[in-house]
Amino acid sequence: MVYIPAFLINKVYEKGSLENTDDGFEFCFVNTMTPVRISGMRDIVVVADDARYQVEKIRLSLGGRPVALKSGMLEEMMSFDRDSRLTIRVLGERLRPGKHTIKISFITNEYGGAILKVSDFIGEARPRGLLQRIRGTVPVGEAQPEAGPVPVEGDLGGVPLDPDFSRLAAALGREEPDRVPLFEADIALPVQEWFLGREITSPADEVEFFIRAGYDYVPVLAPFFSPRLMRTASDEDGSLGDAERDRTWLVESEGLIKSLEDFRRFPWPKAEDVDLSSFEEVAKLLPSKMRIIGMLSPAAVFGNVSQSMGLQNFSYALYDSTSLVEELFELVGSTYVKIAERLVQAPGLGAVLMSDDLAHTGGCLASPKVYRKYVFPWYRKIGEVLEEAGLPFIYHSDGNILEIMDDLAECGIKAIHPIEPQAMDIVEVKRRFGDRFCIFGNIDLDYTLTRGSVDEVVEQVKERLRELAPGGGYGISASNSIPDYVRPQNYRAMVETAMKHGKYPIRV
Repeated sequence: MVYIPAFLINKVYEKGSLENTDDGFEFCFVNTMTPVRISGMRDIVVVADDARYQVEKIRLSLGGRPVALKSGMLEEMMSFDRDSRLTIRVLGERLRPGKHTIKISFITNEYGGAILKVSDFIGEARPRGLLQRIRGTVPVGEAQPEAGPVPVEGDLGGVPLDPDFSRLAAALGREEPDRVPLFEADIALPVQEWFLGREITSPADEVEFFIRAGYDYVPVLAPFFSPRLMRTASDEDGSLGDAERDRTWLVESEGLIKSLEDFRRFPWPKAEDVDLSSFEEVAKLLPSKMRIIGMLSPAAVFGNVSQSMGLQNFSYALYDSTSLVEELFELVGSTYVKIAERLVQAPGLGAVLMSDDLAHTGGCLASPKVYRKYVFPWYRKIGEVLEEAGLPFIYHSDGNILEIMDDLAECGIKAIHPIEPQAMDIVEVKRRFGDRFCIFGNIDLDYTLTRGSVDEVVEQVKERLRELAPGGGYGISASNSIPDYVRPQNYRAMVETAMKHGKYPIRV
């Protein structure tokens, strides 16, 4: 399940819309960004504080018109146009006066599984927001001050906080900065909130987390999604907890695009409609030396094509329906190039990361010949756009990608993330390819960060620093991402240990 970044949610949630009704409560979203088309919405769940409401207790209306759900699933495509209002009404107990946390989770064909989490009040005055806490109370009726940089205060692991993108840039250039940088492609919202000790409800909160957790950048998503089928766990006996019930995964055996007719009928998002306004919003909040990493994710050229068909059907189509495969790659690849051309003009940008899983632990998901024919030509075009703009190209793929590392270098990629321990030996990767790539990652997500002790995390981080940091070109990161099942204490131990022991020259 994907946690949508808080600053995106709060751009569309209508603050103050939470209110009681005769038979429960309701809240609203207003699309202030770009048009969104949603199909196949299902598995809708609303959680208000600790109470959980299944789809039979939920009513949707868009622009005042009821949205039909048949057997708990959206019957037709829903166009969430700019300035349109989506009301979510929940049948059940009315909410008491005060603050409430509302979470709505669902699956759609376009966005996969998602969780939107907001906070609002019923019947009580709202407390001061972050800017008011920083700058003092703003009297009612006066204009709100324009957001400025979030202040840098405090330390992490005894090291003063000093976000500075030049540190990460030096590592990307395979040099030694003052200390080994921290790098992460995705950090689940519950972990961020645990670390900060409060809810994240604004862009400023998000920026503050990345400052306090020791990063030199804030990731901002350029959202583009293709259709994909997702599933949630069955909970017929009621034995699963909320996290297990909410977790989703891709269906590999089938997809929504089965034919050229399906492909031509689907309302594919256009590059010019991808909303990049969050880049400007976040850039205004950054301390002077901090930058944004633009995210072309959660799946890019190969992922969006193969997932739209289902990996199994895609594999057959490579032989049985090459025209469909070619048209899909042409549409998705060219869209990403156009997004990259827009993205490089965004304010505050320091680098771009593209996430596109090409492998499992045993090797590539498809033959390298397939990648060289359909995927890497688009990577090269994206690399050329970024090279011309002077922006480093960072690449994420799970699994064992040793067979295609040379291809990735030829596409202009400067850094590889996350080097799964179960798939590749990171020391060998650094030895063989350290003169071509900066290497991020390898703190084990299978055991160390999820089931290990704090002491085990500390020892593994120290070991990676000893083995990989000398000479530069390395950054500490988990071996995939920081999902919500990582032990928060272990995550803190990872970033604190990197801060305390990652200073050059390395002596651990």
